[in-house]
Amino acid sequence: MVEGRTHLSQSSEYMPFNPFGGSHWTTNRYVSESKSLERPWHDARDGRPSNSRIVAFDWMQDGSSTLNQGVLALRPNRSVDILRVPTDKPLAEVTPRHELSVALKDLSLTEPKNATDIVVQHHGASEAEDFSPHQYSDTLPHEADAPVPVCAPGDPQITALLAPGTLPRERCRRGYLFDCRRNMEIVAGNWQLERLWEIVGRFEEQAAGNGMVYEALDLSYVGVAGLWSESPGHSADGFHSPAPTQPEDALVGLADEKEIPSFEGERTEFPEHRQLCLAVCGWKFTLDTLEAECQELIDRGLHYQAIVQAVLHGYRNIALNLLRTLIRSKTIPNIGLGALLASDEINEAQREMCMWMSADTDDPALKALLTYLTNGDWRDVMKTNYLHLGYRVALGLRYLNDTELSGFIQSETARATRNGDLEGILLTGLGSQAMDLLQTYIMRTNDLQSAVLAAGFTNPLYVDDVRWEMWREVYFEQMQSWRAFNERTKFTAHHNRLARTREGSSKIAKIPAQVALKCAHCLGSLAKHDDSFLGGSSKNKPQHRRTASQTKTKGPAANAGTVCPKCGRHMPRCAICALWLGTHDPQKRAGKRELTKVESAMGQFLSFCVACGHGYHADHAVKWFEGHDVCAVPECGCSCGLRR
Repeated sequence: MVEGRTHLSQSSEYMPFNPFGGSHWTTNRYVSESKSLERPWHDARDGRPSNSRIVAFDWMQDGSSTLNQGVLALRPNRSVDILRVPTDKPLAEVTPRHELSVALKDLSLTEPKNATDIVVQHHGASEAEDFSPHQYSDTLPHEADAPVPVCAPGDPQITALLAPGTLPRERCRRGYLFDCRRNMEIVAGNWQLERLWEIVGRFEEQAAGNGMVYEALDLSYVGVAGLWSESPGHSADGFHSPAPTQPEDALVGLADEKEIPSFEGERTEFPEHRQLCLAVCGWKFTLDTLEAECQELIDRGLHYQAIVQAVLHGYRNIALNLLRTLIRSKTIPNIGLGALLASDEINEAQREMCMWMSADTDDPALKALLTYLTNGDWRDVMKTNYLHLGYRVALGLRYLNDTELSGFIQSETARATRNGDLEGILLTGLGSQAMDLLQTYIMRTNDLQSAVLAAGFTNPLYVDDVRWEMWREVYFEQMQSWRAFNERTKFTAHHNRLARTREGSSKIAKIPAQVALKCAHCLGSLAKHDDSFLGGSSKNKPQHRRTASQTKTKGPAANAGTVCPKCGRHMPRCAICALWLGTHDPQKRAGKRELTKVESAMGQFLSFCVACGHGYHADHAVKWFEGHDVCAVPECGCSCGLRR
């Protein structure tokens, strides 16, 4: 309870009304805040026996100002307890700068469960050969007796919890745009985003130079699911000609043009489809590219994944050489893996050894390799999540028959779309089906930034989805709040280049002019072609342009731009050369070769002081204010130069 600094008026007219009856309140004391010292004994959650309730209390005076206020509490059993009223106000909030403000000592923060740890369960038992579509349910692991983790204010968990508010701004500042390789460096450590930009970069590389165009059909940014089912999923006006090419013929033609080797694997009726899908997955068709890929994985510290890559491609000799080199350099321990790889068949004892080694290791790539060595069948590996989606899809393309492969691709696409798994972009591509996946991803992670950038490669060139336009506008507002004006301009410029068709036309409507010069008398626009400053969509405007000859004022002066085309008033004179603004400087003729293009362009611009209203040719203003701070008009005295 506190007392106000001002006194209440003694007049009854201004006395506060007492809702409980009786006389008017005559004091300005009021309750500032209330603090709970103990939960009620009859509380449904923290209830206690009735003899533990407080029946009376009194304040204590201990003579120390550093301690909290003491309270003597009397219980029904005549016992007396001492309770302390906390003086520190418990407060924890996030500031506008995305910093955690804590006004309480000994803060303990309960760490939430990771919502990304989604366990996908299959309903019903399935055999190793059954790859038909399954029903999926997203459930989070739950352990009733697991201890609740807590973290102190200085622990890194708090930084991780505050990261969603600061990461997008930091990534934007570092140039998080449409450069896939740079984006991978910026999001390093986030394996899901790394996989996203690796996949999008592969799409972009394959589409470069019309690499995925065959006759009248453009298959750029189409995923494995679209290629296998022969349904690109792009908008019809994005790539079709009046006589469109059939997708089946385009797939066969692209496989021949890219000189992809013949398919080796399960018997199939669609070998070109499988080879083109393998190329989308990043499959290495030559020995040199495979060895380079394995060496890159080793340089990144993914030693067992490099060995798996070689075995998956059918080159066990390369896998053994890599394993021997890593063991000799003491990079990985010798666990007897070389003997298992060199054996064509393994006995029961070796199979049992592979099983317990797989159970003991934490490396997912090693688990996948040992699972394969146990039975010699990659199908068992496909049923696990030891390898990322790109490897598992490649295994399906190599070792499943056509019916099984269709079911596997369909089920994995449904799972990725439902869970918002960014690796699913490999299956959906960046077409219309990817918009559903990205929408789920945004709802799950609130990462609007990555979704906008990824979908910007195909919107609106191939996909016409209103959701992307909405996401882009929200992201633009975020960049405005970050004052990332240059980054927003770069976004717009780069995206305009991505939205150009093969004929060179842009799919983005021209943005209306945001700035215009107006006449000081009639406030009409001084532009010769005055139809873009009115705002609104360009689709609803007439196609003709209103020229100066169609306005009220006609004649040479109106066409030259020295008078207002609406009211006919002259424009102001230049404070330096005293010529009407709109006329060229007579000293700058085309015959003077020493003038640069920049100076010539500046001579056509106008400059006005917003304080005094005097005007200049832009190049004259630049030269004048290089040595002066006041206006060039005599007796004006305006500090135009200091206001720049």
